[in-house]
Amino acid sequence: MKRTALAAEGRITDWKLRQDFTAVARGVVVPTPDDHDPSAHGGFGFDGVTRARANHINHPDAVIGGWQAADMHGLRPDWGDSAPVLLLAGQRRSGSLISTSAAQTPLRPVFRPLPPDLETCTPCLLFPDMKVAAPPVAAVQCLWTILHGRHTWWCHDVPDLAGNEVCAVQFLDAFAQCTWVTRDEIRSAAHGVLPRKSLTRLLGLADDGAQSPMETVMRLIVRDLLPEPYRWQSQIRVDLLPDSTRRWTPRTLPDLGCPELKIALYYDGGHHNEGTQTEVDFNQFHALRDLGWEVIRFTKSHLRCPGDMRDLVVKAIMRALRNR
Repeated sequence: MKRTALAAEGRITDWKLRQDFTAVARGVVVPTPDDHDPSAHGGFGFDGVTRARANHINHPDAVIGGWQAADMHGLRPDWGDSAPVLLLAGQRRSGSLISTSAAQTPLRPVFRPLPPDLETCTPCLLFPDMKVAAPPVAAVQCLWTILHGRHTWWCHDVPDLAGNEVCAVQFLDAFAQCTWVTRDEIRSAAHGVLPRKSLTRLLGLADDGAQSPMETVMRLIVRDLLPEPYRWQSQIRVDLLPDSTRRWTPRTLPDLGCPELKIALYYDGGHHNEGTQTEVDFNQFHALRDLGWEVIRFTKSHLRCPGDMRDLVVKAIMRALRNR
C-alpha cells in the first residue's frame, strides 16, 4: 500500500510504520516478514515481482519489462530478483541497468523509452491492469542485459564459450521451461536489438529439455563429443526391465542421452543424497547397465573439471561404438 494511505487511516502510527513495514518502492510499503533480510536479492531487499507491483502502483501507465516481466511469465524468481525493475514509459531514460549499480538505490526503478507497438500482456492476477512485456520481448531484454554484462551471475567454465554465453544459454533453457515462446518469436523480437549471428549461435546451443542450470552446463561441456550422425537428446525416456510384481514398467529419464548408442548422462543435484533417492539411483544404474547402456552420473564437483568430464564421456562413447 501507499505509505500515505496507511498513515491517513489513523490506525497506524509513524513508529508502527517504521517498525512493521518495509519500503519496496518510493512511498510504497509492505508488511515486513519475520525473516526479512535487507541485504537479500542482490541488495534490493525484496523479490523482483513484489518490487514490480509496487512500482506499478506509482507508475500505472508504465510497462514492466526485463527480468521482472520474465518473472511474471513464470521464470523461477531467483533469476531476476537481483535485477532492477525496468519500466517502459514515454521517452524517459533514467537509472542504470547494471544490477550491482542499481542496487545502490533499490527503491528507484530504471526507466527506458516505450518502444512503439510493443507487444504486451497482463499476466498478473493481483494487478490485472498492469501491462507486462510479452514473453519474446522480455526474453530479448533479459538476453541483452546478460550479453552486455548488465546482469550476470557466477557460472562454470565451459570450453570455447564465454561466461556471458553460458549464462545466456542457461536463461534460454530456463525460460523455455516456463513459457511457450518459440525461437522464431525470439528472433523476431530481437530484430535490431541483438546481433543475428550471436543470437543464432545461442539459440542453437539452447535446449528446451534442460531442467536446471547445472544440466545446461553439463550439456554444453559435452556438446561436441558425439561423432556424426549422432545427437544428444534431453530427457529421453528409457523403459527398464519389467518388474513381475507390478503392472507397470519402471522407466527413467536421463538428463542427456544418445538412444542410438545407449549412452545416458545424469546430473545429480543435492536431493540425490537424501532419503531413498540414493537407492533409486543405484537401482536405475544397474538396470540400465543390464540393458547395455553406458551410464555416467555427474555432480556439481564434476562440473568444475570439464576436461575430466569430457574424458569420461569420450571413453563411454568409444565403448558404445565398439559394442554396436
